[in-house]
Amino acid sequence: MRIFIASIVLAIAYAIASCSARVVQYPSHIRVKRNSYIVQLYPTAQARCVQAIPGIQVSRHFDMFHGVAVSIGDSVHPSQVANIEGVKAVWPNRVFSLQYQNKTTNGSGEYLHQATRVHQAHTELGLNGTGIKIGIIDTGVDYTHPDLGACWKTPNCPWQYGGSYASDSLSPNDPPMDCMGHGTHVSGIIASRGDRVKGVAPQATLGMYRVFTCSSESADTNDANVIAAMEAAFQDGHDIISMSLGSETAWEEDPVAVLASKFVDAGVVMVVANGNSGASGLLTASTPAVGRNVISVGSVDNWNITSAHAIFTTHTGQHSVLFLPSAAPAPPFIIANNTLVVAPTDNTGSALACTNITNDLSGKVALIQRGECTFSEKALNAQNAGAVAVVIYNNVDGMVDMAFDSNILIPGAFISMNDGRMVEESIRSGRTLVRALESDLITVPSPSGGHMSAFSSLGPTAELGLVPLISAPGGNILSTYPQSMGSYTSLSGTSMAAPYVAGAVALLKQARPDITATHIRELLVTTARPIADSSTGLVSNPYSSGGGLINIYDAIRARARIDPPLLSINNTRREHPGPINSYIRPINAYWEIHTLAIQNTDSAKSMRISLAHIAANSLTMFDKNGTLSQQLLTNQTMPTWPTNTSPVPANTLPQVLGIRGNTLVRPGQSTNITVFIAPPLGLPESERWFYGGFINFKLTWDGESTAFSHVVPYAGFNGDMRKLSVLASAPIGLPFLANSEVEPIENVSELTISADTDVYLAVALDLPTRIFAASIVDATNTTRGYLPLGYSDYVGRTLLDEAPYYTIPVNRTVFHDTQMTNSSELSAGSYHVHLKVLRPFGDPARESDFQIWDSDTFKLGD
Repeated sequence: MRIFIASIVLAIAYAIASCSARVVQYPSHIRVKRNSYIVQLYPTAQARCVQAIPGIQVSRHFDMFHGVAVSIGDSVHPSQVANIEGVKAVWPNRVFSLQYQNKTTNGSGEYLHQATRVHQAHTELGLNGTGIKIGIIDTGVDYTHPDLGACWKTPNCPWQYGGSYASDSLSPNDPPMDCMGHGTHVSGIIASRGDRVKGVAPQATLGMYRVFTCSSESADTNDANVIAAMEAAFQDGHDIISMSLGSETAWEEDPVAVLASKFVDAGVVMVVANGNSGASGLLTASTPAVGRNVISVGSVDNWNITSAHAIFTTHTGQHSVLFLPSAAPAPPFIIANNTLVVAPTDNTGSALACTNITNDLSGKVALIQRGECTFSEKALNAQNAGAVAVVIYNNVDGMVDMAFDSNILIPGAFISMNDGRMVEESIRSGRTLVRALESDLITVPSPSGGHMSAFSSLGPTAELGLVPLISAPGGNILSTYPQSMGSYTSLSGTSMAAPYVAGAVALLKQARPDITATHIRELLVTTARPIADSSTGLVSNPYSSGGGLINIYDAIRARARIDPPLLSINNTRREHPGPINSYIRPINAYWEIHTLAIQNTDSAKSMRISLAHIAANSLTMFDKNGTLSQQLLTNQTMPTWPTNTSPVPANTLPQVLGIRGNTLVRPGQSTNITVFIAPPLGLPESERWFYGGFINFKLTWDGESTAFSHVVPYAGFNGDMRKLSVLASAPIGLPFLANSEVEPIENVSELTISADTDVYLAVALDLPTRIFAASIVDATNTTRGYLPLGYSDYVGRTLLDEAPYYTIPVNRTVFHDTQMTNSSELSAGSYHVHLKVLRPFGDPARESDFQIWDSDTFKLGD
């Protein structure tokens, strides 16, 4: 058992320079709690140095993080907090969101455990998580659910730890009852004991640390709540902490990521959802998943879907159509009696129903195609026309989750493009009816089963770290749900994949009690199974899948260790590699040489090593001209290479060649294997390709015929990241000066900004940047100061599915320091905006490492 020792504050004098603390400035799109900050202290500082300042109220104390959460009055600026003796850094109290999609369908579950080999760990090895403690930081749990023990902190109850950390007004001793459903769903994935849902580690000891309030109108929490819950889980001595939440500030310097890494250093296994921004492409992993040595988890779609279905009666007969119901708060899609289906048009004559519908839909079901406007707008127009329900069909292949705004009072269903066209054709040909009963369920194979979920966020980190680390089932996962909300449902997200891994780690810890967090991380990666990508004929890039699908049975039985378990590559060399004189491709290419240490942990048998290679697909977000891909912008999918399943010459794929190392390793001994890695051949650097693959070690032991496969994923950039542009350009057309509707201002040279004129700098970032600085320059080319919100550090790239651009006000107010404390008003005259962002791996002290953009000259009026 781990014993928590609180920090000892030394009663000695110390001197810390005034203004030495850093006040972090988040960009405009990052949501923060007003007048609330996270304050990190130096190791010898005491919290009372902060409490003693008028206008500053300490709301939480953090031990492991060594800091406090504070609320400040309007008269106090965060720089005043930073100036307090003993303060190391100050962060705005940022908002976190859950990492899940809206309610989808009821997914069948048993095959999940077969594919991940959890079933074998249960049945052959007898493992169930007994004796392992798992802390869950989430929305709470319906601890009265029969599949989850129907108890709270009673003898033999699975729930022995936890409480409510959702707001300052709740006591940590309050039972963390779940009113949102997410935490109960996560809990069932880990440890459900029922017949309908079988948890991965059903006999684990659990703790639930609720960080979301029931009164919140959105599924959000904040840094202060999360840090407090994390520290409580650590103090309770959990072996594993599972977190299915995150923020898009994807730098490991983030305070929650820093704390998660500290926990790993102290021996706790941190399992965190990687995020659900896959539609925005690469570099979309969230924090704290990007924390150092954290186990970040991507999502794989379920193999089967058990779902409600509707019966459409057409002129050709009855047709069973699988649908995804709209998420709460919309009512369930239940139509007890056959009801007429119509395809309405709006007042522009369009069948997309994006404006007022001209048809009288009283008592009818509206069939509408997806496109041009939101699901809620379509549903509202149908509702206003009298419809009793709406069916929306896709405009591309596949199915997506659908959610309505709270003003939509009619049920909705989403169906596939082919089914929608069938129903539409039937309406044109004659009378079409529909009914859908709550009890009607069908099971169908999922066309994307076993593949990476489209929503799953991708790596790399801002500094080319390889995330996610591992992948697990997360798409269409059936689990427990609060009894007041139906007891069971299916959700999708990396929120569902992370607890699956947490439960699997519990089985590994039960089987190997002395295993370290570092060793667990190694085994999960190296025993995983690379995931096939049917679109290329190769396997998914490690920036999508990490090591691949978790294979816990082989991780438990592993008799080898490989260090490092993964390779992150930033290619910067273009020279002759020396030892590869007879290499099979042109040498004028980027390349890397790495050495891997392989240990035979079998105490009795020698191990033989055979080296192979599995090439993965290459990914990009850019077109040939270096601008953001139209495919990504319009279809939310990334270009891949190879472009289809047609074979390409083998020597154009990424290459791995072993050049040094012994292939026979005695019991308990280690050897070093040196490998040469080269990226794909012939891919244009202007398209910014990210490549990868898997070094595949086939290991056999004396007297055994079966070889065991261990993989080391590698991934990198096909070029030099330090030379890339960070600012987005055409076809997005950014940066630009914009009006209050964030529309580009034409003829900026004729613009005069007065007190009643709203003007903004609109900026999109293709890549993360460590420094973002927007200043205003006068007619003499003298920099007069930063724009309001014009300075931020550790900024993530623009996510297309959230905030497509950042906005910074442009007016007469400027700030003369990066802390945004010392301001003044500019006089009337001619000015322009000067924007600079640091390129990847750039040196802030070197001006040439910044990308620069200047606006046209405009005038500031009186």
